[in-house]
Amino acid sequence: MKKIPLFRTATLLMTASACGCVTVPPAETQASYGSAVGDRTRISLDEIVVSLPLKGSTAPYQNLHVALAAAVNPVKTTIQSPYTVADILQRLDARISARVLETLLDTRGHSVDDAAALRNRIAHEAQSVVNEAMQHWQHGTEYEVKVLVVSLYWTDGSVGRPAASRRVWW
Repeated sequence: MKKIPLFRTATLLMTASACGCVTVPPAETQASYGSAVGDRTRISLDEIVVSLPLKGSTAPYQNLHVALAAAVNPVKTTIQSPYTVADILQRLDARISARVLETLLDTRGHSVDDAAALRNRIAHEAQSVVNEAMQHWQHGTEYEVKVLVVSLYWTDGSVGRPAASRRVWW
C-alpha cells in the first residue's frame, strides 16, 4: 500500500475546503445517473394576470394569465451555486412582471389565434430582463438562464389571480 505524505494530504484538504463546492456543466455524453439529466435547477415566477380586450369576446375585457419559469444550467465550471442564480431570479420577479405587463398593454388586438406569437413575445421580453441583470454579475456568463412561458390562458373577468402566499420568514 502506498503512503501519502501528511503535508500533501493536508494541502489537498485545505485547498478543497477553501474552494467550496464546484458546479460543473452537464456532460455532453449520456449520463450514468439520473441527477445529471435535465436542468440543474428551475424557478417558478409569480403568475401575471392582466385584463385586456380580446377579439371575438362579448365582454370588454378578459383576463390573460401568464406563468413564467426559468431553467438554470451552468455553461462552464464555476464555484457559484445555481441556487445563487435562483435568488437573483426571485429578486427580478417584479421587474420581469412589469416588463411583461408593459408589453401586453402596449400590444393591441389580442386574439386566441395569436397565442403562439404572444407567448414568444412574452418570453423574449422576460428573457431580456434576465439577460440585462446577468450582465451585471461577474459570474453571469457561467450560467445559461432560459425563461419559459409555462402557462398562457384567457379567462373571463370573474376569474382573477389566486391568493398569493407571503414570502416571509415568520
